[in-house]
Amino acid sequence: MKKMKRLWSLVLSAAMVCTTLLGGTSALAQEGDASDEVTVKVVHTNDIHGRSGYQEGTAFGFEKLATLIQQEDPDLVLDAGDLFHGQAFATLEEGESIAELVKAVGYDAMTPGNHDWNYGKDRLKELGNVAGLPILAGNITQDGENFFGGDGTLIKTVDGVKIGVLSVFDPDIKDDTAPRNVEGLTFSDDAQTATQLAEKLRQEGCDIVIALSHQLYCEEFIAQTKGIDVMIAGHEHVVLDESYPDADGKPVKVVEAGCYFENVGILSITYDPSEDAVVSMEEEVISASQAGDVASDETVSALLGNIQERQAAQLTQVVGSTGRDLDGRWEELRVEETGLGRLVTAAYLEETGADIAFENAGGIRLGKMLPAGDITCQDIVDISPFGNYIVTKQITGEAVLSILEKSIDIGIRNQESYDQWKETGSDQVRWPDDNGSYLQFGGMKVTYDTSKPMGQRVLSVQVGEQPLELDRVYIVATNNYISLGKAFSELADVPELHQYAACDEALIRFVQQGQEKVDTAAANESLQDVTGIPEEPSESQTESQPSASSSTASSSTGSGIDSPNTGVESFAWVWGLLAVSLVGIALGAARSKKAEK
Repeated sequence: MKKMKRLWSLVLSAAMVCTTLLGGTSALAQEGDASDEVTVKVVHTNDIHGRSGYQEGTAFGFEKLATLIQQEDPDLVLDAGDLFHGQAFATLEEGESIAELVKAVGYDAMTPGNHDWNYGKDRLKELGNVAGLPILAGNITQDGENFFGGDGTLIKTVDGVKIGVLSVFDPDIKDDTAPRNVEGLTFSDDAQTATQLAEKLRQEGCDIVIALSHQLYCEEFIAQTKGIDVMIAGHEHVVLDESYPDADGKPVKVVEAGCYFENVGILSITYDPSEDAVVSMEEEVISASQAGDVASDETVSALLGNIQERQAAQLTQVVGSTGRDLDGRWEELRVEETGLGRLVTAAYLEETGADIAFENAGGIRLGKMLPAGDITCQDIVDISPFGNYIVTKQITGEAVLSILEKSIDIGIRNQESYDQWKETGSDQVRWPDDNGSYLQFGGMKVTYDTSKPMGQRVLSVQVGEQPLELDRVYIVATNNYISLGKAFSELADVPELHQYAACDEALIRFVQQGQEKVDTAAANESLQDVTGIPEEPSESQTESQPSASSSTASSSTGSGIDSPNTGVESFAWVWGLLAVSLVGIALGAARSKKAEK
């Protein structure tokens, strides 16, 4: 009996052990199923362009963003560039106001956008320190060292999952700031650098690799890279949530959250350690229209109020007035001459005494219609926020004609994009890369016909009250950015004559001279599109314009600036004169012989 009891005791004990072990295994299995996957959450912004608060109407704002971050408790908060520059709120203090708000909100890192360089490269470094965050750009060096320090990467571990963030800047947009702002910097190939950094992060044990980049064409960039799981982008000003194949054919998710703080992106990345792979990625975009349901963070609101108070006296100062609406909308500035463009170029002419003034559409940043009424200091800074200055250069009339032809061509291509945008309403419409180089003019009267081929569209030009002379040298005033940019070699290839005041200062001085002067300048049209209107040669075209022989390039274009008779018509005219002359000689000879008789 004792043996039997001992046997049953052993059996029961064994059963209990087995049950415990099986139960434990089952529990572990269940726990593994539930906890192996780790979700990493990233809050991201891009192209804020100096917007600050929800009270601006269309902006999400830092006050709401701070609360959203507290609610979402993200693992990373990242910005994809064009953060510190754009509106008067930012430019009055060279970005410091935005940097203070960035620090209060708590970003982990950012990459520079092309406009973040507008205060100069050293100032951008300072702003990173004020904002309390690393600026990452692995392909920007100075004297062989990364300009921002480190190697352009950031690593963070979340629940045992290692996340690597790499950052590169698109070298194709390094010229979208004044050359002096990036002088001495080297911009290496972005795709090659990104691939190298991704490999380095993998070697360091990173399970997820995030690329952060201010990038012109994301799809083309991803196609040249390897090792990236997801990319957070900026620069194109679109709401983007797409997947593009990399160089190995692996799909890479690319997200972007629009522009001007109209949205905030929330990216959720789920990683499964058992598969050693990212198993899902979800992007959510919270718009400014939804921000009303988010409370403002009291600390950030108080900081914003303090900044606004210290800026208020200067920003609200009325510097002049206008009796007409002045169009400063982004799209219109790129397809036609506007009253605001005329006002800016009139200020340049007044400041310098030049013959002609140019202002590129991208240099006017108001982004809206300026209604009739008072013009404040804030309006002026919003119109011209870059801190650019006016320069003069000397170029020939032939160069002026070439610039006109190029600008009109840019406008035609911009119009195609604008028409497509109006038809579809899609933010995915691509504009030409040089869309902002379309020019607003001052000091000229130009007629042109877009139905003609490139090089033959300009029909007539008057500078002041006189027809353009191709071999005459004219003084041109423009901003220092466009004077050195790649869009118009006719300007970039000649030296500066003089430097003048900052663009916004000249505009303030002009506006201060009174509403009548402002309204006259805004109404002084420079461009007349006569497409579809039958061309009638004017007296200035047939008599006053220089002959075709004064310019080989212009005579080949048939632009109407030179003599209207070119090619076969010119030769026919010559042969006609020759025939008439021969007949005259023959008649004269006959008369002479008759007289001798």
